[in-house]
Amino acid sequence: MPDFYELLNVPSTASFDEIKCSYKQLILQCHPDKLRQLDDPNPGSEAQNSDFNAINAAWNTLKDPIRRKHYDAELLQSKFQAHSNIYASVKLDEMQRIVVEIEEDDDPSASSSSAQEPDHHPADKEPATMWSYAYDCRCGGQYLFDGPGDDESPEVIVECNECSLVIIVKQPTTCK
Repeated sequence: MPDFYELLNVPSTASFDEIKCSYKQLILQCHPDKLRQLDDPNPGSEAQNSDFNAINAAWNTLKDPIRRKHYDAELLQSKFQAHSNIYASVKLDEMQRIVVEIEEDDDPSASSSSAQEPDHHPADKEPATMWSYAYDCRCGGQYLFDGPGDDESPEVIVECNECSLVIIVKQPTTCK
């Protein structure tokens, strides 16, 4: 997939006006009519026409906000596949099931009611617990996954808490 931002010499965060300005400069440099005026010995060469067509294709994609959003998503996906940092693909039952303690924050309503009730002490509060899943990374960190959610996607990408590697967790499918 061609990188239209690179082709137009702009960053992927460029505004519409920046893209438009760069497009106008580039298109003037390689427009076939402009090349004929410069007494180019070969004004209709395929390389020049392909540059002109590629710049036009880039502009036609990036000038439309909806097309640009779709293009950005495809570009990100292709970069992810090309520079894959996937460490492993594991099934949920291959991960270690662990207990995670969650400390609840004191909310203002609880503190006002505890002032009225002298028997209630913050030290008496036990942290809430929930089950989670862990998988060891080669860097020494862990991949922590809260478990199957409501979205029912068959695969979930989980990042390591120490490095840039990810794993793909394959969740069990349920029949309804």
